[in-house]
Amino acid sequence: MKLKRKIILFIVYFTIFFTSASLIDYYAYLTINPKYIILASLILSLISLYIHNRYYKKSKADELAKKLEEIL
Repeated sequence: MKLKRKIILFIVYFTIFFTSASLIDYYAYLTINPKYIILASLILSLISLYIHNRYYKKSKADELAKKLEEIL
């Protein structure tokens, strides 16, 4: 897999995790520090990218990455 595709997949996973965690935090009346949300999203997206590269199965994230790659 190319480096550009890995970076785009990382962006897709980071966006998914960050948005989900931010929405959960918003409805929990902003109880979690935003630094922790960013750090957790970063760690989870790195783990997801590693697992995605290790056990490559085509998923919706690949389709989103392909569309984002076409835009960029």
